[in-house]
Amino acid sequence: MSDYLATGFTGCDRAADPDVFVRCLRYLAAAPGMRAIKDESLAWLGLVPGDAALDLGCGLGGEAAAMAVRVAPSGLAVGLDASRVMLARAAADAGKTAVRPVFVAGDGAYLPFAGGVFAGCRVERTLQHVPVPGAVLAEMARVTRPGGAVVAVEPDWGAFVVDSSHTAVARRLAEFWCDSFRCGWIGRGLGRLLAEAGLEEIEVVGRSLTLRQLAAAEAVYSLSDTADRAVAAGALPQGAAGSFLAELRRRDAAGTFFSSLTFFLARGRKLRT
Repeated sequence: MSDYLATGFTGCDRAADPDVFVRCLRYLAAAPGMRAIKDESLAWLGLVPGDAALDLGCGLGGEAAAMAVRVAPSGLAVGLDASRVMLARAAADAGKTAVRPVFVAGDGAYLPFAGGVFAGCRVERTLQHVPVPGAVLAEMARVTRPGGAVVAVEPDWGAFVVDSSHTAVARRLAEFWCDSFRCGWIGRGLGRLLAEAGLEEIEVVGRSLTLRQLAAAEAVYSLSDTADRAVAAGALPQGAAGSFLAELRRRDAAGTFFSSLTFFLARGRKLRT
C-alpha cells in the first residue's frame, strides 16, 4: 500500500516511487479549482508584513512560499512536514530567492515551537492522513498567538462523486476510496475540532473541485488503482470494475467525463486573553 495515494503520504519517504506523491501535489497546485481554494485559505490567515506564520504539512512548499511573500520583509514563514523527500523538493523549489520560507521536519502532533509564536497557522489536506486530527489542531492552537487564526483545508471523501451509469459500482468505489483514508470524513468535522481545540469565531465554507478529464482524476484519485484494490479486497467483482472503467474512458474520449470533490475551509481564532 506504500504507493497508494489514499494511504501512502505518511510513509512516502519509504515508498518505492515517491514521485507518485510529488506528481499528485504538483498537479493539484496547478489545478485552477484547487488554486482558488488555496488562495482563499491564505487570505483567511490575514497575514501582514512582520508576522510569523506556519504551514503544517507543507508538502512541496508552495503555500509556505506564498506566506513568506505576505510577511516579508521582516516576517517569517515556516513550512513543516514529516517527509524528508517533500522537504528536499520544497527547498529546491524555493531556490535562492530573496523571500523564501524556512523548512522544518516535524510531527504535527508535537510541534517544536513555543506557545503563541505564530500570527497564523494553516494546514491543508494533511489531517485526512493523521490518526488524531484533533491533537494536531490543538497543537496549532497552542503555537498561535492570541488574536491569531488557525485555518484548515480538508476534503470530505463522503462528498466525492464520479458520473457513471454504473451507480452501485461508483458508490462502492467511492466508499472504498474514502475508507482507505485514516480520516475520510475529516472535512465535515473541522468546525467541531477547531472548537474542541479551544478556538472561537469559527467559520466553515464548502468549495468544490471539479475535474473534467480522466487523466486528471487518475492523478488525484487513483481511480484505476482503487478499482483494482477494491476487486482484490472483494468489495467489487472484476467484471463490474472493468465495465465501470471502460465507461469512464469512453466518456473521457467524448469530453463528458465528470468528477467532483467537496473541500471545506475552516477557520478558528484564538481569543485574546
